[in-house]
Amino acid sequence: MDRRQLLKVAGGALLAPAVARGDAYPVRPILLQVPFPPGGAADVMARLVARKMSESLGQPVAVENKPGAGGIIGAAAVARAAPDGYTLLLSTTSTHSLAAAIKSSLPYDPEKSFAPIVEIANGKSVLLVSSASGIQDVASLVKLMKSRGADNNFGSAGVGTLAHLNGEAFKRAAGVEMTHIPYKGMSLAVQDLIGGQLTMMFDSAVSALAVLKGGRIRALAVAGRKRTPVLPEVPTLIEAGVPGFDMEAYFGLWAPAGTPAPIVERLNGVLNAAIASPDLRTEITSLAADPAGGTSAAFAERVARDRRKWKQIITDAGITPE
Repeated sequence: MDRRQLLKVAGGALLAPAVARGDAYPVRPILLQVPFPPGGAADVMARLVARKMSESLGQPVAVENKPGAGGIIGAAAVARAAPDGYTLLLSTTSTHSLAAAIKSSLPYDPEKSFAPIVEIANGKSVLLVSSASGIQDVASLVKLMKSRGADNNFGSAGVGTLAHLNGEAFKRAAGVEMTHIPYKGMSLAVQDLIGGQLTMMFDSAVSALAVLKGGRIRALAVAGRKRTPVLPEVPTLIEAGVPGFDMEAYFGLWAPAGTPAPIVERLNGVLNAAIASPDLRTEITSLAADPAGGTSAAFAERVARDRRKWKQIITDAGITPE
């Protein structure tokens, strides 16, 4: 072994304990993977977070989109990545709570395959009707639906999606009957809502904003604990008379299981500081989401709690796991 090789080995040996403690991390660029297509809420959130991470960590944080199978393909890729803190996942309720509740098998274990880092934000869904329906509030909608018996329907982008399960939860909570109509995309469902083929539907607030501005659909309520600043006049479903209807979705950051605890702690600290910054809070709020933050343990409990909630909704609705 020549002198250059010896120095390289010795340098690596000296660096290893520091990396294990998180002192030297990161020493190269980080890949932040998003398991959904570009342009969506998760993608936008990832790019906001990546910018703040890069500023704090002093290394580039590149966002890569790896969509497919409702986020499962991208999540599985991160689960298989080296647990060194250089491949991270920014994902949502879909891959870690809904998928685990609706799928009979997954190419990863939502709990054991990942190290939770932090809950970034809570996203809002809204209950929508056609403006042409003349329905002005949730009480009027429920009254109409009950008068029509089973002649009601709602749409979503597919079985087991957040919009589908929100509809099933609303059906039970409000005591109404309606049939689920799956579409190949939310835009198609919105068009049928406008056209009167659907009675109602749920969609993410950030996705609905553009159509709401056009005036052809109306938001009756927010499916969360509190209102969203982007639609301040729209009450929550709880305020509108549907007790306990809290169906907020989360955005969060994970690393592969086995990532050293000091690295997870470093990332948690950096992200909590970023989430507390006024500029990022404003940007998150503009996406109709509430900034979150907190410990890794609290995030893990949130994910598990939501998984149990959605599993119960799926069981109550008689949906067969795929």
